[in-house]
Amino acid sequence: MAKGIREREFQNLMIQWSLPMGWTFTAGRALPRETTQTVMAGLLRDAIVQFNPGVIDGFDVDAVVEEIAATVNAVEGGLVRANEQVLRLLRGHKEFRDADGAWHALKVIDFGDPTANTLVVSDEVTITVPGKTSRRFDLVYWVNGLPLVVVEVKSPTANSGWADAAREINDVYATEYPWFFTPNVFAVASDGLKLRFGAAGAPTNLWQPFRSTADNENLSGQADVQRSVELLLNPATVLDMLANFALFDTSGGGVDTKYLPRYPQMEAAHLIHKRVLAGGRQGLIWHHQGSGKTLLMVFAASLLLADTRTESPTIILLSDRTQLVRQTSGVFTSAMGSAYFHQPATSQELRSLLAGDVRGVISTTVHKFADAGRNLSTRDNIIVLVDEAHRTQSARSTSLAGQMRAALPRAKFFGMTGTPVRNLSTDTFALFGEETDPGRVLHRYSVSRSLLDGATVPVLLDPHPVAFDLNDQALQAEFDQFADDFDLDDPDRELLSRKFGRLTSVFANPDRIHAVCQDIVGHYLAGAYRNGLKAQVVAYNRELAVAYTNKINELLAGFEASQVLAEVGKHGRITAEVNISVSDAKGEDPAMRPFRLSEAEEEEQKRRFLTPDDPLCFLVVTAKLMTGFDAPNEGVLYLDKPLKAHTLFQTITRPNRTWVSPTGFVKTSGVIVDYIGLAEEVQRAVVDPTSPGTGKGGGFVTDLSELVDEFRTTFARIEDLLVDVDGLDLTVHGYESVRAINAFLDANPGAAEVFSKDYRLLARLYPLISTDKRVAKYRDGLGLFGSVYTTLFKKSSDEERKERLSELGPMVLEIINAHVHSFSVVATREEALVLDAQGIAILKELMALVRPKPGKDGEDKRPPSAAEILDHIKAALEKGVEPGSAKYTALAERIKLLRDRIIQNSHDALEFLSEALRIARAIVNAGKHPDEAVVLDEDHVGVLSRIIHDHAPPGLTITERNLAEEIDQVVTRTLARSWDNADARNRGVRRATAAIFRKYMLKPVGEPYDSTVAYIEAHYLVD
Repeated sequence: MAKGIREREFQNLMIQWSLPMGWTFTAGRALPRETTQTVMAGLLRDAIVQFNPGVIDGFDVDAVVEEIAATVNAVEGGLVRANEQVLRLLRGHKEFRDADGAWHALKVIDFGDPTANTLVVSDEVTITVPGKTSRRFDLVYWVNGLPLVVVEVKSPTANSGWADAAREINDVYATEYPWFFTPNVFAVASDGLKLRFGAAGAPTNLWQPFRSTADNENLSGQADVQRSVELLLNPATVLDMLANFALFDTSGGGVDTKYLPRYPQMEAAHLIHKRVLAGGRQGLIWHHQGSGKTLLMVFAASLLLADTRTESPTIILLSDRTQLVRQTSGVFTSAMGSAYFHQPATSQELRSLLAGDVRGVISTTVHKFADAGRNLSTRDNIIVLVDEAHRTQSARSTSLAGQMRAALPRAKFFGMTGTPVRNLSTDTFALFGEETDPGRVLHRYSVSRSLLDGATVPVLLDPHPVAFDLNDQALQAEFDQFADDFDLDDPDRELLSRKFGRLTSVFANPDRIHAVCQDIVGHYLAGAYRNGLKAQVVAYNRELAVAYTNKINELLAGFEASQVLAEVGKHGRITAEVNISVSDAKGEDPAMRPFRLSEAEEEEQKRRFLTPDDPLCFLVVTAKLMTGFDAPNEGVLYLDKPLKAHTLFQTITRPNRTWVSPTGFVKTSGVIVDYIGLAEEVQRAVVDPTSPGTGKGGGFVTDLSELVDEFRTTFARIEDLLVDVDGLDLTVHGYESVRAINAFLDANPGAAEVFSKDYRLLARLYPLISTDKRVAKYRDGLGLFGSVYTTLFKKSSDEERKERLSELGPMVLEIINAHVHSFSVVATREEALVLDAQGIAILKELMALVRPKPGKDGEDKRPPSAAEILDHIKAALEKGVEPGSAKYTALAERIKLLRDRIIQNSHDALEFLSEALRIARAIVNAGKHPDEAVVLDEDHVGVLSRIIHDHAPPGLTITERNLAEEIDQVVTRTLARSWDNADARNRGVRRATAAIFRKYMLKPVGEPYDSTVAYIEAHYLVD
C-alpha cells in the first residue's frame, strides 16, 4: 500500500525499540524467502538441527521442514483450528517419525532461552500467489524463520487509527492469506498514539493494550506505545504467550475460539504459578469486576498443568454457582482431552474423584463439599482456584468453605474477586491473603486501569425515583374503620399492620408496577434497543419478578412499542422472560412452579439473550444472574430492589462489559436506571476497603444527572458566546444559521477555539445522555452546532484534524444514530411548567403581578413556559422602572441570572417560580416607590440575625449579630473552596454551619438551626 513518510518513520521507531531486546533487522526484500513462502526454510532447518542434537541424525531434516511447511499451509478447517495445530507443533507436542520408524517430539523453538533462537524483525514483507493481489505487511517478527507476529501501523497524523489497522489485518490479510497467520501468536495494530494486540480475525473490541500494572497509569501517547512495544514484543513475552497463554476452544458445540490473555491475567497467572512452585499456600487476586477473572483461572490452571515441576496436580475451579467455566470448558478438552476435565454432577461423584486421586481439572461448586468429612485427600499438589472469593468463603469450620478446607487440609487456595470484603463476619484478605503480600493482595488490577485499558466500560447511574403520596391520617382512619367492622382486637390489628405495612406492599402496588414498567419499556426502546443492546430488570422478590415480566410483555405488545419496532425494523415483537430460583421441594409456592427452569432450559435462555437478533430482550430477575453471568450485550440494568455492599457492587457491574454489535455499534458505557435512590449506597459499595476514606469508587460509576448538568452548562456557554449573532434561531438548521455563526466566529479572535472546545465536550457527553428527557430540547441546537463544527473541521490543519478525530472517535456513530431517531418529535425550546398545587398558587400570584388582563376569550388555561414567564417579567420591568437606573440594572441582572438557570434547573419548576415571584414583587415595588432602594434579599446577615432573634433559646449568652456574622463568614469561606461537585459542596456548607452552632453550645437540630440551613440553601447553595 502507498506509504506516507510519517508512517514509515513510525515503523522505523518500532524497529529501533525492538533491537535492544534481541531482534535483528532484515529488510523484507532481503529475507531468504520467495514472496510466495510463509516459512524461511533455511532458518527453520538450522533451528531444528541446533535444538535436537541427540536424535536429529536419524531424520531427513529437509523432509521434516517440508512437513512443517505443509502443516503451516493447511487451512482447510479454518484459521483457528489451523493456528491451534501449528502452535501445538511449535510447542513440541507433535511427534515425527525417524528413518528407523521411531517417533520423536522435535524441538522447533527454545522456550527456556529466547536468545538462543534466531530473532528477526522485517519491514515491508510481501506475500503473493498467482491470481491474488499481492499484500505487504508493515512489520513481521520471525522466530526461527516462522512469522509469529504481524504488525500493521498507521501514521500518527493520518485520519485512520489503530482500529483501521486491526480491520485490515482481519478483513484483508488474514482473509486473503490465512496460511501466513497459522503460525501467528498474535497480531498488533498501532497508530503511533495507541497500540492494541489480538488474535487475527478476532473482533476489534477483543483487541487489548499491553501494559504493566507496575507502570504509571497516566502514561499515554508515544511513550505508552513505546512501553507497550518493549513489554509485548520482548522475545520472552512472545514465546511465553506462545508456550503458555494462547489457548483454544475447538472442541465442538460452538464457534472455534482463540483466547489471548490481558496483561493483568498474564501477570496474575505467573504469580500464582510462582507461589505454588515456591510452596506457598494461598494468595488473593483482586481484579475489577468484568475484567476476566474466570479466564484468568483458566490461564493459571493451564500454566500449572503444563509444568512438570507441579507433579501432575489436581486443579479445582470452584464457584458458588453451577457450571462456573461452562463457556471455557472447551479450552481444557481441546488441550487435554475430556479424560482430564471433570464436572461432577453430585457430591458423591466429587468425593470419588478426589479420593481416587484423579489428576487434571475439576470444575465444581462449593456446595458439593457439604459433609465431605476430614482428610478426603491429603495431597499437597491440589490447587483450588476460587471464583468470587468474597462469597461463601468463611473461616468458620462449619461453613461450606470450612468443610472444604478440612477435606483438603494440604491444598493451596487462591481467591479471585472484584469485591473483597472486610467486615465483622467476613475478611477475604485474611482468608486468602499472605501477610507478606502488600495489603495481603498478591495481584491487583484496579477499576481505573480497567477503564483506561478498555477492559470494561464506565457505568452511568440514572436515578428514576418513584414518588408517591401517602395520607397517613386517612389511611389510619380507614384501617381503624375496617378493624372495627370486623371486630378485630389489638393483637389482630398489630398482626395485620406488620404483615401488610411492609415495604413489599408498596412495591406490589399495581399502580407502582405499571409506572415502573412503563418507564422501563419507554427508556429501553428510546435508547438501548436501537443500538442492539439488551436489558436486565432486578425486582424486589420472585412474585414481583413475575409481575414485572407480565407487565413488560403487555406494554411491549402495545401500539407505542410496535411503532418503535417498525421504525427500527429489526423485530416484529420483542419479549421479556423471568429467571428466578424455584425449587422442586414440596413446600415450594405452587404459583412459582411454572417458572422453574431446568439447567438446559436456563442455558438456552441465556443463549437467546446473548444472541443479538433474538427477540428475547429483557431478563427479569431478583437474585439469579446478578453475579457470574457475563453478558457483554447487556447495556442497561433496571434496578428496583434495595441492595447493599458487595451484592450491590456485583449487580451494578453487570453492564460494564465491552461489546461491539454486528452492525459496528461500539458500547462505550453501561447504564443503571435506579428506581430506589441508591446513589449514596452505590458510592459506599464501590469504596476500596483497604483505603478508608478514599471516597468514591475510582470513577467507574457516574451519576447521569451530573452529566446532564455538565451538558446544560456547556450548552449555555455556547449560547452565551453566540448571543450577539443577529436573528439566530437554534431550532433552524439551515445554511443561513450556519453562515451567520461562522461569520461571527471568524470576526472574533479566539471564539472558534472556545466554540470547538465546548462542542467537543457536548459531543462526548451526548451519546451518554441522549435518551434523557431533560436534554430532548437541546437536540436541534446540538445539530446546528455540529454543522458549524463540521465547517471548522474542514478548515483545520492535519494536526488539528487528527486531534479532533481522536477526541470524537467512536462517539460519532452514536450521535448520528441518536439524531436519526429523534426526528419524529421536535420539542419546543422551553418546556411548559408542570406544577403541583403549591406551584399553581405561586403561578397565579405571579401572573396577577405581571400578566396583562385576559381578553374577551377568557384566561389562557395553558401553563406558560419558563421563557414566557421571564418575558412577561421583563415587559413589566421595562414598563414600570426607568431604563438605565440602578434599580433597572439590578433587576435586569436578576432576570438574566434566572434565565441562565433555566438551562441548568428548568426541571425544578417550583424553585423557578418562587424566584420569579420574588423578582416580580421587587419590580412592582420599584414601580410603586420610585425613591426607595430596591432590596433583592441580598442582606444575608440581617436575615440570619432575624432568624436567630426569632428562635433564640432562653439564656442565650451571645449576641444574635455575632452568630449570624460568623455563620456568614464560614459559609462564604467554605463555598470558596474547590469542590468535586455540588453535592459535596453543599454537605461541606452544612457541616460548617453545624460546627458553628456546636461552638456556641447550640444543637444543630431543630430551631434555629433548621431555619438557618433553609435560608443558606435558598440563598447560597442554588446552582
